[in-house]
Amino acid sequence: MVSIVFADTTGRYDGRDLERRPLGGTESSVIRLARGLVTRGHQVTVITNCDGVVEDHGVRWQPFSAAMPERCDLYVPIQHPKLLGLVRARRTALWVLWRPNNLKHYKQLPAMWWHRPVPILMSQFQVAQYSPMLPRRNPHLIIPLALPDDIRGLPPLTAPPPPVLVFASNPARNLYGVMRIFADRILPARPDAKLKVFGAVTAAADPWTAWGGLVPQDLPPQTKAAIDIRTALPREQMMDEIRNTRAMIYLGHKTEAFCLSLAEAQALGVPCVVAPIAVLPERVVDGVTGFVHADEGAFAASALAMLNDDALWRKQHEAALRLQQGLSWAEYAARFETSLLSDWISTSRS
Repeated sequence: MVSIVFADTTGRYDGRDLERRPLGGTESSVIRLARGLVTRGHQVTVITNCDGVVEDHGVRWQPFSAAMPERCDLYVPIQHPKLLGLVRARRTALWVLWRPNNLKHYKQLPAMWWHRPVPILMSQFQVAQYSPMLPRRNPHLIIPLALPDDIRGLPPLTAPPPPVLVFASNPARNLYGVMRIFADRILPARPDAKLKVFGAVTAAADPWTAWGGLVPQDLPPQTKAAIDIRTALPREQMMDEIRNTRAMIYLGHKTEAFCLSLAEAQALGVPCVVAPIAVLPERVVDGVTGFVHADEGAFAASALAMLNDDALWRKQHEAALRLQQGLSWAEYAARFETSLLSDWISTSRS
């Protein structure tokens, strides 16, 4: 058994929140990996901005205000070099769940060089952005984020979904552009099309007002009626609704380092039309499980093709189910263990 400590300042959460409320990708990933490592026999503590000490699924959760563990075998802060050195450890890794550009900031470089954590990356996009000013690992440790079991290995849908497209991300990640393309290029060509937006983990009574400049304010009522915005939807319901759409359309943002929403959609069998921004081309097999277009006209044309062509949708739907299942969290925990702990423990387990 190895003692492992994670530290994350992303939000106020503990392991119980995975079943209690919608969470962002960082929080849900930390919870799932911590549980997976406990299942493999390790002692796991996670330090967050939670309200108090609690045990969940064998994981100890504690706030930063509680007494820190005196030492551990492996210490893994999430993203931020300022957390390095919080707990004495035989080995330190840094789980980089966002872009790595903050690591090269002049205020962070001393901590990175002093502690020399093993960076755990999740995409080739991150590798390309990893600054030569930082301590390097050759080769880089890259483990793509895993996906929950409940969205993996599903059978093909028996019939094509209705003409519904979906956006499922932070509205700041160019929801404005997606809505403009839908309103200006897609809806005029397919008047019965709908766009579902699952745009935040916190509830908003009137997203059109609450999100302000993140959404177009000049859309006519008939266009707004074709856009269904949902917030703080239970995860199971959201995944079911995403699975029963024709395609995910997503322009992305330069900060995308993995894009869990695209990975989940592909695992569900949803073709994705994306822009060649940041990590997005890594999430889609262009022409097979979706399309990658820089041009708005081509982007809209591919979205319309997914709405209009049942044979194309079927081909890409089944290809996504076959090719884009990703890792399970059990597999991720095993790779994590092999990559970081293999010199301390037997890795003969499956």
